[in-house]
Amino acid sequence: MKYFCLSDVGIVRLENQDRVGVVTKDEWVLAMLCDGMGGHFGGSKAASISIKTFEDYFKNNFPGNVNYNDKHTINEWFINALAEIKKQLIEAAEEDPTFKDMGTTLTAALIYPSEKLIYVFNVGDSRTYIYNGLLHQVTIDQNVLNEWVQNGTMKYSEAAKHPFANKLTSCLGPNKVMTPDGFVYRKNSNPKYVILTSDGLHDWVDKPLFERIIQARNLSLEQKANSLIKHAKNNISTDNMSIVLVEL
Repeated sequence: MKYFCLSDVGIVRLENQDRVGVVTKDEWVLAMLCDGMGGHFGGSKAASISIKTFEDYFKNNFPGNVNYNDKHTINEWFINALAEIKKQLIEAAEEDPTFKDMGTTLTAALIYPSEKLIYVFNVGDSRTYIYNGLLHQVTIDQNVLNEWVQNGTMKYSEAAKHPFANKLTSCLGPNKVMTPDGFVYRKNSNPKYVILTSDGLHDWVDKPLFERIIQARNLSLEQKANSLIKHAKNNISTDNMSIVLVEL
Protein backbone atom coordinates (compact mmCIF):
# COMPACT_ATOMS: atom_id res chain seq x y z
CA MET A 1 0.00 0.00 0.00
CA LYS A 2 1.22 3.50 -0.90
CA TYR A 3 -0.23 6.93 -0.25
CA PHE A 4 0.36 10.60 -1.03
CA CYS A 5 -1.19 13.82 0.33
CA LEU A 6 -1.16 17.26 -1.24
CA SER A 7 -2.79 20.55 -0.27
CA ASP A 8 -2.52 23.84 -2.18
CA VAL A 9 -3.71 27.34 -1.30
CA GLY A 10 -4.85 27.85 -4.91
CA ILE A 11 -4.93 31.02 -6.96
CA VAL A 12 -7.60 33.10 -5.17
CA ARG A 13 -7.51 32.54 -1.39
CA LEU A 14 -4.83 34.13 0.80
CA GLU A 15 -4.95 31.31 3.35
CA ASN A 16 -5.12 27.54 3.00
CA GLN A 17 -7.91 26.30 5.28
CA ASP A 18 -7.64 22.67 4.11
CA ARG A 19 -5.85 20.02 6.17
CA VAL A 20 -4.92 16.46 5.16
CA GLY A 21 -3.29 13.50 6.84
CA VAL A 22 -2.65 9.75 6.80
CA VAL A 23 -1.79 7.77 9.93
CA THR A 24 -1.28 4.05 10.59
CA LYS A 25 -1.83 1.78 13.58
CA ASP A 26 -1.22 -1.97 13.58
CA GLU A 27 -2.84 -3.25 10.38
CA TRP A 28 -5.05 -0.20 9.89
CA VAL A 29 -4.67 3.03 7.90
CA LEU A 30 -6.67 6.23 8.48
CA ALA A 31 -6.82 8.82 5.68
CA MET A 32 -8.32 12.21 6.59
CA LEU A 33 -9.23 15.47 4.90
CA CYS A 34 -10.78 18.61 6.39
CA ASP A 35 -11.86 21.76 4.58
CA GLY A 36 -12.23 24.71 6.93
CA MET A 37 -15.32 26.71 6.10
CA GLY A 38 -14.51 29.75 4.00
CA GLY A 39 -16.28 32.90 5.08
CA HIS A 40 -16.25 31.79 8.71
CA PHE A 41 -13.51 33.09 10.99
CA GLY A 42 -11.26 30.28 12.15
CA GLY A 43 -11.88 27.76 9.36
CA SER A 44 -8.22 26.79 9.33
CA LYS A 45 -8.21 26.44 13.12
CA ALA A 46 -11.27 24.19 13.03
CA ALA A 47 -9.66 22.00 10.36
CA SER A 48 -6.34 21.82 12.25
CA ILE A 49 -8.01 20.89 15.55
CA SER A 50 -10.15 18.27 13.84
CA ILE A 51 -7.28 16.57 12.01
CA LYS A 52 -4.98 16.61 15.06
CA THR A 53 -7.67 15.35 17.45
CA PHE A 54 -8.79 12.63 15.03
CA GLU A 55 -5.20 11.47 14.52
CA ASP A 56 -4.53 11.37 18.27
CA TYR A 57 -7.81 9.58 18.96
CA PHE A 58 -6.91 6.97 16.34
CA LYS A 59 -3.42 6.42 17.78
CA ASN A 60 -4.58 6.30 21.41
CA ASN A 61 -8.11 4.89 21.31
CA PHE A 62 -8.65 2.83 18.18
CA PRO A 63 -8.80 -0.89 19.09
CA GLY A 64 -6.15 -2.05 16.63
CA ASN A 65 -6.91 -5.72 17.29
CA VAL A 66 -10.61 -5.35 16.46
CA ASN A 67 -11.95 -7.80 13.89
CA TYR A 68 -12.03 -5.96 10.59
CA ASN A 69 -15.66 -7.04 10.07
CA ASP A 70 -16.80 -5.63 13.42
CA LYS A 71 -18.77 -2.75 11.96
CA HIS A 72 -20.52 -1.96 15.25
CA THR A 73 -17.30 -1.44 17.23
CA ILE A 74 -15.71 0.59 14.44
CA ASN A 75 -18.76 2.85 14.02
CA GLU A 76 -18.93 3.34 17.79
CA TRP A 77 -15.25 4.34 17.81
CA PHE A 78 -15.89 6.90 15.06
CA ILE A 79 -18.88 8.43 16.86
CA ASN A 80 -16.72 8.74 19.99
CA ALA A 81 -13.94 10.32 17.91
CA LEU A 82 -16.39 12.92 16.58
CA ALA A 83 -17.50 13.66 20.14
CA GLU A 84 -13.89 14.26 21.14
CA ILE A 85 -13.32 16.53 18.15
CA LYS A 86 -16.47 18.49 19.00
CA LYS A 87 -15.28 18.80 22.60
CA GLN A 88 -11.90 20.21 21.49
CA LEU A 89 -13.61 22.69 19.16
CA ILE A 90 -15.92 23.86 21.96
CA GLU A 91 -12.99 24.32 24.33
CA ALA A 92 -11.11 26.37 21.73
CA ALA A 93 -14.16 28.61 21.26
CA GLU A 94 -14.55 29.04 25.02
CA GLU A 95 -10.92 30.14 25.26
CA ASP A 96 -11.41 32.63 22.42
CA PRO A 97 -15.05 33.48 21.56
CA THR A 98 -14.02 34.86 18.16
CA PHE A 99 -13.84 31.20 17.08
CA LYS A 100 -17.41 30.34 18.11
CA ASP A 101 -18.63 30.23 14.48
CA MET A 102 -15.70 28.25 13.08
CA GLY A 103 -16.46 25.07 11.17
CA THR A 104 -14.97 22.41 8.96
CA THR A 105 -15.88 19.41 6.86
CA LEU A 106 -14.37 16.00 7.55
CA THR A 107 -14.13 13.04 5.21
CA ALA A 108 -12.13 9.99 6.21
CA ALA A 109 -11.38 6.44 5.10
CA LEU A 110 -10.40 3.75 7.60
CA ILE A 111 -8.70 1.02 5.59
CA TYR A 112 -7.70 -2.58 6.36
CA PRO A 113 -5.37 -3.06 3.37
CA SER A 114 -4.84 -6.84 3.48
CA GLU A 115 -8.58 -7.39 3.03
CA LYS A 116 -9.17 -4.26 0.94
CA LEU A 117 -11.87 -3.29 3.43
CA ILE A 118 -12.76 0.40 3.57
CA TYR A 119 -14.92 2.24 6.10
CA VAL A 120 -15.79 5.74 4.92
CA PHE A 121 -16.99 8.46 7.30
CA ASN A 122 -18.21 11.88 6.24
CA VAL A 123 -19.44 15.21 7.59
CA GLY A 124 -19.95 18.04 5.09
CA ASP A 125 -19.17 18.26 1.37
CA SER A 126 -15.60 17.08 1.04
CA ARG A 127 -15.58 13.77 -0.78
CA THR A 128 -14.24 10.23 -0.70
CA TYR A 129 -14.04 8.31 -3.96
CA ILE A 130 -13.14 4.72 -4.75
CA TYR A 131 -11.54 3.80 -8.08
CA ASN A 132 -11.87 0.22 -9.32
CA GLY A 133 -11.47 0.80 -13.05
CA LEU A 134 -14.13 3.49 -12.80
CA LEU A 135 -14.35 6.43 -10.42
CA HIS A 136 -17.16 6.08 -7.85
CA GLN A 137 -18.18 8.90 -5.51
CA VAL A 138 -18.85 7.27 -2.15
CA THR A 139 -19.93 10.24 -0.05
CA ILE A 140 -22.98 12.42 -0.59
CA ASP A 141 -22.43 16.16 -0.27
CA GLN A 142 -24.30 17.31 2.84
CA ASN A 143 -25.67 20.52 1.40
CA VAL A 144 -28.96 22.28 0.71
CA LEU A 145 -29.03 21.07 -2.90
CA ASN A 146 -29.03 17.38 -1.97
CA GLU A 147 -31.40 17.93 0.96
CA TRP A 148 -33.97 19.58 -1.29
CA VAL A 149 -33.61 16.90 -3.98
CA GLN A 150 -33.87 14.05 -1.48
CA ASN A 151 -36.97 15.39 0.27
CA GLY A 152 -38.67 16.32 -3.01
CA THR A 153 -38.66 20.09 -2.47
CA MET A 154 -37.03 20.73 -5.85
CA LYS A 155 -35.76 18.85 -8.86
CA TYR A 156 -31.97 18.76 -9.22
CA SER A 157 -31.99 21.14 -12.20
CA GLU A 158 -33.87 23.73 -10.14
CA ALA A 159 -31.99 23.25 -6.88
CA ALA A 160 -28.59 23.49 -8.58
CA LYS A 161 -29.37 27.05 -9.70
CA HIS A 162 -30.37 28.26 -6.23
CA PRO A 163 -27.89 30.68 -4.56
CA PHE A 164 -27.99 28.57 -1.36
CA ALA A 165 -27.45 25.25 -3.17
CA ASN A 166 -23.96 24.70 -1.78
CA LYS A 167 -24.75 25.80 1.78
CA LEU A 168 -23.77 23.02 4.18
CA THR A 169 -26.46 21.24 6.18
CA SER A 170 -23.88 19.40 8.33
CA CYS A 171 -20.37 20.22 9.49
CA LEU A 172 -18.04 20.12 12.49
CA GLY A 173 -17.87 23.14 14.77
CA PRO A 174 -18.54 24.39 18.31
CA ASN A 175 -22.10 25.41 17.39
CA LYS A 176 -22.73 23.44 14.19
CA VAL A 177 -25.27 20.75 13.34
CA MET A 178 -23.53 17.46 12.58
CA THR A 179 -25.12 14.41 10.92
CA PRO A 180 -22.32 11.97 10.04
CA ASP A 181 -22.64 9.43 7.23
CA GLY A 182 -20.97 6.03 7.05
CA PHE A 183 -20.28 3.60 4.19
CA VAL A 184 -18.50 0.24 3.84
CA TYR A 185 -16.71 -1.15 0.78
CA ARG A 186 -15.40 -4.71 0.73
CA LYS A 187 -12.90 -6.71 -1.30
CA ASN A 188 -15.51 -7.73 -3.88
CA SER A 189 -15.79 -4.09 -4.97
CA ASN A 190 -12.18 -4.48 -6.20
CA PRO A 191 -10.90 -1.11 -4.94
CA LYS A 192 -7.59 0.03 -6.42
CA TYR A 193 -7.46 3.57 -5.05
CA VAL A 194 -9.17 5.49 -2.27
CA ILE A 195 -9.26 9.23 -2.99
CA LEU A 196 -10.23 12.09 -0.68
CA THR A 197 -10.73 15.59 -2.09
CA SER A 198 -11.87 19.06 -1.08
CA ASP A 199 -14.40 20.92 -3.23
CA GLY A 200 -11.74 23.27 -4.55
CA LEU A 201 -10.47 20.28 -6.50
CA HIS A 202 -13.43 18.04 -7.35
CA ASP A 203 -15.74 20.91 -8.33
CA TRP A 204 -13.20 22.09 -10.89
CA VAL A 205 -12.09 18.87 -12.61
CA ASP A 206 -14.57 17.02 -14.82
CA LYS A 207 -15.11 13.37 -13.92
CA PRO A 208 -13.78 11.93 -17.25
CA LEU A 209 -10.50 13.84 -16.83
CA PHE A 210 -10.32 12.94 -13.13
CA GLU A 211 -10.76 9.28 -14.08
CA ARG A 212 -8.11 9.39 -16.83
CA ILE A 213 -5.52 10.88 -14.49
CA ILE A 214 -6.17 8.30 -11.77
CA GLN A 215 -5.94 5.38 -14.19
CA ALA A 216 -2.76 6.63 -15.92
CA ARG A 217 -0.18 3.87 -15.38
CA ASN A 218 2.78 6.08 -16.23
CA LEU A 219 2.10 8.53 -13.38
CA SER A 220 3.14 8.15 -9.74
CA LEU A 221 0.73 9.06 -6.93
CA GLU A 222 2.53 12.38 -6.54
CA GLN A 223 2.23 13.09 -10.26
CA LYS A 224 -1.47 12.20 -10.26
CA ALA A 225 -2.12 14.56 -7.34
CA ASN A 226 -0.13 17.39 -8.90
CA SER A 227 -1.86 16.91 -12.24
CA LEU A 228 -5.34 17.09 -10.69
CA ILE A 229 -4.48 20.26 -8.78
CA LYS A 230 -2.91 21.77 -11.90
CA HIS A 231 -6.12 21.16 -13.87
CA ALA A 232 -8.25 22.65 -11.08
CA LYS A 233 -6.06 25.77 -11.19
CA ASN A 234 -6.28 25.93 -14.98
CA ASN A 235 -10.07 25.89 -14.62
CA ILE A 236 -9.76 28.85 -12.22
CA SER A 237 -10.75 27.09 -9.01
CA THR A 238 -11.69 29.76 -6.48
CA ASP A 239 -10.85 27.69 -3.39
CA ASN A 240 -8.05 25.81 -1.69
CA MET A 241 -7.56 22.35 -3.20
CA SER A 242 -6.49 19.16 -1.47
CA ILE A 243 -6.23 15.45 -2.19
CA VAL A 244 -5.29 12.25 -0.39
CA LEU A 245 -4.49 9.29 -2.66
CA VAL A 246 -4.20 5.76 -1.23
CA GLU A 247 -3.22 2.92 -3.56
CA LEU A 248 -4.29 -0.54 -2.38
